[in-house]
Amino acid sequence: MTLYEILDDIKSDRVKKCIVDSDMYNEMDDQYALAHALGAEKIEVLSVNAEPFYNGRCVDFETGMVESVKESHRILEICGRSDIPVYEGSRVKFSKDNDYAPIDSPAARNIVKTAIESDEIIYILATGCCSNVTSAILLEPAIKEKICVLWLGGHELDFKDCHEFNLSQDWAAGQILINSGVPLVLIPAGANEGSKGGTCKLWANIDTFKGIKGDGKVQKFFREDFPNEFVPKDRPFRVGDWDGPVRVIYDIAAPGILNVPSAFGFEIVPAPVFCDNKFYGFDSTRHKIIYINEIKRDEVYADMFKCVERL
Repeated sequence: MTLYEILDDIKSDRVKKCIVDSDMYNEMDDQYALAHALGAEKIEVLSVNAEPFYNGRCVDFETGMVESVKESHRILEICGRSDIPVYEGSRVKFSKDNDYAPIDSPAARNIVKTAIESDEIIYILATGCCSNVTSAILLEPAIKEKICVLWLGGHELDFKDCHEFNLSQDWAAGQILINSGVPLVLIPAGANEGSKGGTCKLWANIDTFKGIKGDGKVQKFFREDFPNEFVPKDRPFRVGDWDGPVRVIYDIAAPGILNVPSAFGFEIVPAPVFCDNKFYGFDSTRHKIIYINEIKRDEVYADMFKCVERL
């Protein structure tokens, strides 16, 4: 499929088969993104891959991935979908010491197997670093004809730099992915003031989740239990006109694109370059990608609420 055909497919009502590739234990947005995907009418979640990460919660890549496996199982069980398999991902970063060879893992093999065996395009909802996805492409380049990657990586193209969390977790993996020519929907994080795009628009406070209605255990968990369980540290108590400690729910953008595409702006642009100095480079002759240049926060949240209510 061409990028234009993929964009038409994204905007259609067809149910899309997806793999969720996530650093599930990193923040609290991955959990909402998974629930969003599970309850979405236009998404069929085939499996969940655990991406590695390290931050204040996990001190090294391997621990981040292992904890993400556990958290994925927990959220699937809460949502009543323990039937969906979870695969362990990369335990290390890409390295120049072995010429940036792919990192073989069950998660990378899951992407390859799912794509090769599918008779339709597989969408990869990549909401963490892209080590698993990049490894899968290097292990079997033919899957580039069978997949489309929706990746939260980098900042807006006119931002001061592209030094964003997911990209920076495995910079080489990001560079290889953006250069690979795989059909890619790039979902930027950081945004300039007044911008219409950037997933950083998807912040919330504890009252936000009261938008989830219903008396079931799933709805109660995502409306009350989980927001109180995950208390952010070192976050401002005020963003714009919203009071209370800020939660970031960036990752719901990925399932949102497939389930409520009207809430997003799409643009086909030359793939940017992730330069070694952490800035963007631009070349109009490069292959094209789909770039998200607008996010309508309230519409994305409303869709997530509705999807959680369906579980």
